[in-house]
Amino acid sequence: MDARPSTLPALLDDIAARFGAREALVSARGRLTFAELAARAAAVGRALVARGVGKGTRVGLLLPNSPEWIAIAFGVWQCGGVLVPLSTLYTPRELAHALRSGAVALLIAVRGFLRHDYAEALEAIAPGIGAGAPPRFHPALPALREVVWLDPPASGAAMDLAPLLRPGAALDDVWPAVLAAGVAPGDPATIVFTSGSTVAPKGVVHVHRALVACAHDVGAVLGIEPEDRTWGYLPFFFTGGLVAVALGTLARGAAVVLQERFEPGETLALLEAERVTVFFAWPHQAEALIAHPAFSKARLHLVKGVGANTRWATKLYPPDHRAVGTFGMTETGPLCTAWPWDAPLALRAGSHGPPTGGKELRICDPETGAPLPGGCEGEICVRGPSLLSHYDGQEPADCRDAEGFFHTGDLGWIDSHGALHFLGRLRDVIKTAGVNVAAAEVEAVLAAHPAVGAAHVVGVPDPARGENVAAFVVLAAPASVEELLAHCRAQLASYKVPRHVWIRRERELPQKGSGKVDKAALRAEAARLLATGGGDPS
Repeated sequence: MDARPSTLPALLDDIAARFGAREALVSARGRLTFAELAARAAAVGRALVARGVGKGTRVGLLLPNSPEWIAIAFGVWQCGGVLVPLSTLYTPRELAHALRSGAVALLIAVRGFLRHDYAEALEAIAPGIGAGAPPRFHPALPALREVVWLDPPASGAAMDLAPLLRPGAALDDVWPAVLAAGVAPGDPATIVFTSGSTVAPKGVVHVHRALVACAHDVGAVLGIEPEDRTWGYLPFFFTGGLVAVALGTLARGAAVVLQERFEPGETLALLEAERVTVFFAWPHQAEALIAHPAFSKARLHLVKGVGANTRWATKLYPPDHRAVGTFGMTETGPLCTAWPWDAPLALRAGSHGPPTGGKELRICDPETGAPLPGGCEGEICVRGPSLLSHYDGQEPADCRDAEGFFHTGDLGWIDSHGALHFLGRLRDVIKTAGVNVAAAEVEAVLAAHPAVGAAHVVGVPDPARGENVAAFVVLAAPASVEELLAHCRAQLASYKVPRHVWIRRERELPQKGSGKVDKAALRAEAARLLATGGGDPS
């Protein structure tokens, strides 16, 4: 019988008891041991109880990666609350959608980060709602009852949680343990927004049991041990950052070395100084580290992590590395397939691996949904214990087929070893620098410009980022490419903004027999234009 914790509060109790004096979180702002993390999470939990947070309360968190992010997350989970991580890259439009769709009742946020002013954005969305106590109701965000602003900390200083913690000072220390005892493995723990094939990002609901299971899966597959240290740059508002990097590392008693901003030279110095051994990154970041002048002189200790099946792995890792190749997505928690760290390198580098953690894979005909035999290409379908519970606002049964398989919308095949080979996306989703972008969302933003008659967005290959976002635009009135891009920058996170825009007449667009625009032909045209330097690239 598996005696491992099956809720996130129980997981924190377990690792704090077993690894209390060891470092858990390391950042430029300070270091926390597992015991200190547990104590800080409990203080946050008391403050949240005093603010009325209980089972099912949705708490939005808008912070850069930091020890405070993780402490607040565990504080929410101890109260039985549902964590809604919010992207630090959001524009006001995207933030409004996440807060409204996620029915966030309490928002905890820094006032600004990098070039973003979140206080200004919230004021634009719902004037007056973030002005302070008493909470103000606004019809634009009907669920939101309170906003707690944390000031951006000075360089090198710890984040001041006093505005959040103050109400909990009068509560007995038994809180939030009283509420944590009532948290069940099947209770919702997070709602993470992901870009699928729809205009508006969907909220993926994961329960406690699934996140704990996936954290253990990641640690086991990567062979993480207490002596390891994981680079923690992947944003925690993605499951890759929160579950694979943070929870997967902490569950094994190892430390996460946090970094808020990516700069290749600074990252190399950090990896060397902190003797980081476990590496998670998006492809363009790995390439940037390798290309940096300091790379050849850096004494790195990276031996574990992801990317074994990438072209940069042999440059970043030593020949005897234990890195793995993986496949996954927000809906799978995120890890779905991988060969374990101790499998032969030829297997780890040759595919995306077999299913992990009790999952089952099936390749199905994209049109009929019928299962296909081994070796055939088709839609990747999966079922298992760490899948999403459901999409927020939908019934669980609506997110799976009759046999419980989740249809990913991705194309692949399974070899004779049972390992997955990922080929691409069936649905209209662009994967750029490791992040999904819904073409429909970018098209909707472009179409909202008064000069645009139609917009068709596709992905184009990029050696560093995997794909870039490209757009073919039909104008209804004169407008420049720069005007269209400025419009997109005001409405979309930076990674969603097209990197290439071509102006076309309607009759110049390729069409299918049905009369619809042929996206496959557009992708080929975009690739040709980039290869030859033709057209009107932005």
